Amino acid sequence: MTRRHMIPGPAGNLEAMVNDSGGGSWVILCHPHPIYGGSMFDAVLDTVEQALTPMNLRTLRFNFRGVGSSEGEHDHGEGEVNDLLAVVEWLCEAKNPSIVSVAGYSFGSVVASRGVANNDSVSRVVLVAPPTSSMALATDLKLPVRIIVGDADPFVDLPQLQQWQHDQNDAEIVTISGADHFFGGQHQALQSATSAIFSEALPP
Repeated sequence: MTRRHMIPGPAGNLEAMVNDSGGGSWVILCHPHPIYGGSMFDAVLDTVEQALTPMNLRTLRFNFRGVGSSEGEHDHGEGEVNDLLAVVEWLCEAKNPSIVSVAGYSFGSVVASRGVANNDSVSRVVLVAPPTSSMALATDLKLPVRIIVGDADPFVDLPQLQQWQHDQNDAEIVTISGADHFFGGQHQALQSATSAIFSEALPP
């Protein structure tokens, strides 16, 4: 069952949708860029969540500051990282999860990488279409990182992303042939890639 929550954040309350109909493993979803209309109701996040629900994974989507009913103003990524950290802290206190993963799409993937960089509460991060042509991911991540990109995405600098991958402790890139930044016509492939990534992480 999905319920709306207001989670205390550093710039005010953050609007969230919490689906706690699964087990003790949780995935926090981070949405794309607010300036370009991004919100927790993004269609790519819908696809990611559709992959997670049958796997008995609980999900938490939230709006960054200044989006929807979330208070505060857009902060170009810096404040949004603190929003994510507040959501992780709330989840750990309110739901006592066995495993916490974070999955972000586009701008949300950059925020996700920075938010988990020094956070021992998160076990894994999934970056969907990180816009490495214009934004830098966090470096030296210690936790497992899985990246899903389309090879027709103009916002992803793939050689740069591959170099970043080599510098991480445990990072893998899954490439979807023909997919653009919005995965137009490729949502089934995105769903399958997401399912495969989380299947490897689930306890038997």
